[in-house]
Amino acid sequence: MKTRRTFPLKITVIATATAIATAGCESLSSKVDQASSTCENIRQEIIDLTEKDRASRGYALVAIYEPTEVSKTDNELNCRGKASWSDQDKTGITYKQYIDQDGNLMLEYTPEE
Repeated sequence: MKTRRTFPLKITVIATATAIATAGCESLSSKVDQASSTCENIRQEIIDLTEKDRASRGYALVAIYEPTEVSKTDNELNCRGKASWSDQDKTGITYKQYIDQDGNLMLEYTPEE
């Protein structure tokens, strides 16, 4: 299990999932992407996001099992699942996709202790 030393409180990683040059198109595209998103189909994006942090942390997500929708609105999808990490650890994980105030589609995850 990820220890408090590894995850001092809750570590949240945020990344822009979609970047489109025009603000008007960006907002419309984000809303379309958000509406069609499910906890199952954003799992790989969350896994890919952790790969970017592998060098600094020493591990990354291998898989998210049992994805469950906690809540969904027009602007936010909240999910929970079971995480399998490259260091052989297994934890719970919460993750979400949302549209920020600038209309960007964002991803966020938090390993559970």
